[in-house]
Amino acid sequence: MKSYIDRVVDHEVRRGLKTSGALVIKGPRACGKTSTAQQFAASAIQLDRDTAEAAAVRMEPSLGLEGARPRLIDEWQAVPAIWNEVRHAVDSSAEKGQYLLTGSATPDEVAQRHSGAGRIRSVIMRTLTLMERGVEAEPVSLSAIIDATQEPTAGTAATVADYADLIVAGGFPEFFAMDPLDAQESMDSYVREMSEHDYPQLGGPRRDPRRFHNFLRGYAGLVAQPTTAAAIRRRIGDLSGAVNAPAPDTVNALHDFAARLFLIEDQPAWSPSLRSKATLVHMPKRHLADPSLAAALLGVGPDGLLRDLDTFGMFFESQLVHDLNVYAQHLRARGVFHLRDMKGREEIDAVIGLRDGRWVGFEAKLSHQQVDAAAAHLLAAAGKIDIDKEPAALIVVIPSGPAFRRADGVWVVPLAALGP
Repeated sequence: MKSYIDRVVDHEVRRGLKTSGALVIKGPRACGKTSTAQQFAASAIQLDRDTAEAAAVRMEPSLGLEGARPRLIDEWQAVPAIWNEVRHAVDSSAEKGQYLLTGSATPDEVAQRHSGAGRIRSVIMRTLTLMERGVEAEPVSLSAIIDATQEPTAGTAATVADYADLIVAGGFPEFFAMDPLDAQESMDSYVREMSEHDYPQLGGPRRDPRRFHNFLRGYAGLVAQPTTAAAIRRRIGDLSGAVNAPAPDTVNALHDFAARLFLIEDQPAWSPSLRSKATLVHMPKRHLADPSLAAALLGVGPDGLLRDLDTFGMFFESQLVHDLNVYAQHLRARGVFHLRDMKGREEIDAVIGLRDGRWVGFEAKLSHQQVDAAAAHLLAAAGKIDIDKEPAALIVVIPSGPAFRRADGVWVVPLAALGP
């Protein structure tokens, strides 16, 4: 029997079951939702399986609720009608933690299905962070940095080459421990299965899987970049060899399907007031659910990343944003954003907006030689942000070495050591 990998989201699941009648865990297929839910469930049914029990629930959805509670209803979207059954059951009882639902896709909204607001709490689950994958490091707590209680640590001895392997292998629980190229082959199969099975299932049998796959490939080439929908269209047209790029409505629909399958997670722009006349970019930065998906779609292995440090830098930043999304959720933050002006002079790779109005700024750098410039850049950018709250912390994230607070107040932290 496989041992369970402790997840940062476990705490939020535990908290949600204490405060809500039902909890739904959403996230990309194979990110570990079922394994996590099983840690809290007293009974379970898997609706995406070809079993007599699942077949009975398809005919009579209320049967899926029968069993000891918390009752796990795995891949609930396979029988969408069960959502309302759960909602009605929660309405009729004040008991907390009755049901756990997991879902790898968001089905079409229908008038007959209630949103579940106030009854069913949602939790987003992502793939494994570097900390969850057990990369050897002396941990650094983001919350302790924010609270000014974090002490310097030895950080990690992981090398840039190690990060190339880690990014290509990815954070999916089934693949991350494999040889990176073996993991990438598995990731290729994963993406094609999603394109050929999950996408038509969600969008209808007449949907062309090749078009969806080209969309994902186009997205992968724009990772960690603020990009318009028009640029995505051009990228898809170039990849497909089409004379004309897809229609805007087509790209918007493909983006919607990818989001509903939890395959993409855009990083929205942050829009504070500036003490300058610079015009801020409002476009989101583009990211896939895990940087390994982008590597697989582009056919880039560890050696390829090491030969193209510009692309490697984008992937390293994307890995940082991925991990920060997990930690920001744990900290109950407003989200992970980016800041950039139209001329590219004022830029912060990632910004966590805290609920008390404070914020944390991050710059991702592959080389220690870039730390001084990155720290100065963060300080200068922070000085031009005109909001009431000072930054709770400014952090330069690098691959390896110790974690420490510089004399100018900026923290230097290796990514593998960073945790919530």
